[in-house]
Amino acid sequence: MKYGSRERGRMINIAICDDEPQEIERARSLLTRYIQEHPQYEITIHSYAAPLELLSYVAENGGFDALLLDVYMAGILGTEAARELRNLGDDCEIIFLTTSRDHAIDAFEVNAAQYLVKPYTESGIFSSLDKILHRINADRRHTITLKTSEGITRIAPRNVVFTETGRNNYQIIHTTQGKKLEVRMTASELFEMLSQNKLFVRCGASINLNLKYIRQISKDAITFDTGEHLAYPYRAYQKLKAEFLRFQMFPED
Repeated sequence: MKYGSRERGRMINIAICDDEPQEIERARSLLTRYIQEHPQYEITIHSYAAPLELLSYVAENGGFDALLLDVYMAGILGTEAARELRNLGDDCEIIFLTTSRDHAIDAFEVNAAQYLVKPYTESGIFSSLDKILHRINADRRHTITLKTSEGITRIAPRNVVFTETGRNNYQIIHTTQGKKLEVRMTASELFEMLSQNKLFVRCGASINLNLKYIRQISKDAITFDTGEHLAYPYRAYQKLKAEFLRFQMFPED
């Protein structure tokens, strides 16, 4: 596989969370070897010996680009920690590392990138990293520039949960970081910009949705991974349900 030159100023932060020191050391060693073999990526490694320590850091400072996360840890399962991360609006790429296949469904529910059973191989880790780092770099290239009420902002569509029409026909953009941005344009104009990400769909005349962050759809409201709830037109239910089911079956389409 050929790669381009490293893009300066585009640091990729990868965290390891495992309550066994030898497992942290093994994961760190493999990551270090991966970095040596892939100099086009500028990667920083962080490590945590407890999931609550990781969650506390993310809540205060924001998340990481990717996370190598053990499942069986004292205090809280890695899958539960991942669910808390999603509730915080963190959309990092998660690779679960575990001794059992029992939590694969839980991993799917939090949109994990990979689920590796210990003892995992170097090729397994490297293949997973290739996939997610390619996706991260592609997402970073796909940013849009918007004139918001606070000034000029660049944002990646992948970091938008949904948009809705607000006061004076401003569009309110809800992000994975919990921020709300106001832009003066129509919902259709905003959708045209966001739809470079194929996971965006229209819902009625005034709502744009990122299917990736929808947790549940009822006939009168949508619940997102961020914990937000949104009422929407009942007439849009059947079409939205079909789009969401298609995404669940073919998430990479």
